[in-house]
Amino acid sequence: MTGRAWPFLVARGRRRGYSALLVPGFLREHGFLEATAIPLDDAPSRAAATPYGVLVWAEHAVTTAEARGEPRDEYGRPLVLLHGFLCPDGDPVAAPAALARTRTIALATYDRFLADEEGFRAERSEPFTIEVAPVARPRISPPEEPARPARGLVWAGAGAIVVAGAVAAVVGFASAGGDDAPPPPCPRDVVALTVTPSASVATCLRDRTTVQWVPPFQRP
Repeated sequence: MTGRAWPFLVARGRRRGYSALLVPGFLREHGFLEATAIPLDDAPSRAAATPYGVLVWAEHAVTTAEARGEPRDEYGRPLVLLHGFLCPDGDPVAAPAALARTRTIALATYDRFLADEEGFRAERSEPFTIEVAPVARPRISPPEEPARPARGLVWAGAGAIVVAGAVAAVVGFASAGGDDAPPPPCPRDVVALTVTPSASVATCLRDRTTVQWVPPFQRP
């Protein structure tokens, strides 16, 4: 896969401090270049992710021929270029070859800068083609909602619990009464069972009838 590499250059002159001298042409804000592209401390190159893409840069110590004279600033410090490219299309695959190309572009810009440090304004670069690996972005699936039971099943379960409670209570009174006959049966759609010291009353839903049974030990 191919992508775009936009050259850039951050450097200082003999009198002027570090600043962006060459910036990618598609950028409106390039202050992050000076903040991100810092000296490498003997590393050959470095890459960093930015909001605008992958920034890759390297250092180049300016020679006497490239500096049009002594390659040092007014304080005696060597002149160093921080050059590289910004790739908004993925991770660069052939970074060393691309950096060799940006060094040539950066030296041409730097030569124009040394000719007029005070009047120089940052130039805008044009991209060149580079091989890149697309950045993989993990797919995020929406959370699954727990299955909700059907409303009919909820009412059926509640009804079954009520019926089971009614039957259990009636059977309990039957056991306490010894050999007496159990209370008259109530339809299956019983929704309430009321137990008092003197009687057990079941209310049926279908016809709103009431079935009453008096325990044997309280019968006259």
